[in-house]
Amino acid sequence: MELFQTAIIVISAIVLFIHGLQNFSKELQNAGSGKLRVLLGRITQTRIGGFLLGVFATVVIQSSTAVSVLTVSLVDSGVLTFKSCLAVFLGANVGTTTTAWIISLNSDLIGPVFIVLGTVISIIPTRISIAGKAIFYFGFIFFSLDLIKDALEPIKDNPDITGWLMKASDPFLGVLYGIVITVILQSSSVVTGLVVILIGQDMITIQAAIPIIMGANAGTTSTSLIAALKLSPVARLAALSNFIFSMGSVIVMFPFIKLLEYTVIFLTPNTVIQVAFSHLIFNLVTALLFLFFLGPIHKMLIRHRWYRQPAS
Repeated sequence: MELFQTAIIVISAIVLFIHGLQNFSKELQNAGSGKLRVLLGRITQTRIGGFLLGVFATVVIQSSTAVSVLTVSLVDSGVLTFKSCLAVFLGANVGTTTTAWIISLNSDLIGPVFIVLGTVISIIPTRISIAGKAIFYFGFIFFSLDLIKDALEPIKDNPDITGWLMKASDPFLGVLYGIVITVILQSSSVVTGLVVILIGQDMITIQAAIPIIMGANAGTTSTSLIAALKLSPVARLAALSNFIFSMGSVIVMFPFIKLLEYTVIFLTPNTVIQVAFSHLIFNLVTALLFLFFLGPIHKMLIRHRWYRQPAS
């Protein structure tokens, strides 16, 4: 019964975390989605511009999923060409790594402070009140993380739970865990947050954390694939390309998991920061690799039967 109660509390805290992330992203998009659409159209004329915009947009919105879905919709509407969207996807993969760094901060006071600050700002009768809700939900994210951390405390020494989690130390199982959990939760940021908490509680090791994060990177593309089902063929191809990049990143880096593990352990003894470093290195290395070969990749992709735009 105690384990059941703990499970309900943990699930409730995770739901609150997801709610905070979704609403934080939503409020920022509501405040600047029009400008974001204009910028996407203007700046993505070059692959570097598209890449940097993908990074910036994801850092601001804190959701690579939201940026990817928006990008697919813009391809469908013709605002973006298929070629220009590819660099945006790669940039979004790098931008999402900031989530791990933010979550790795000591959140004991950050959450309540931003919740109070956001509430105060939102009731000010000026234009700045628009930012109040975003600030509130930013604090809500940290507050819910604290709830998850406290909820896990009673079961962190449970041999059955820790045994199941430690199976992720097997790279194949770890990647599979990451994919499945991310598809279920529809957010790699949530999975990243859970990994940071679990490693901070000594419930998993960096050997398990790295494969899970890699799997989450591939699993998060399921949202844009689902969103593209009712869109034009070229929009579906854009979503498929996002999946290819993310799954390709896992395939490229999989043989180097041990090297990545040794690298982050060398960089810092702090296991939470090791997770943030591994997430950054994994996404940055693979994104730059694909960006370098973007020309040939684009030529290969436009051979697909879904492509209906003239090559540019």
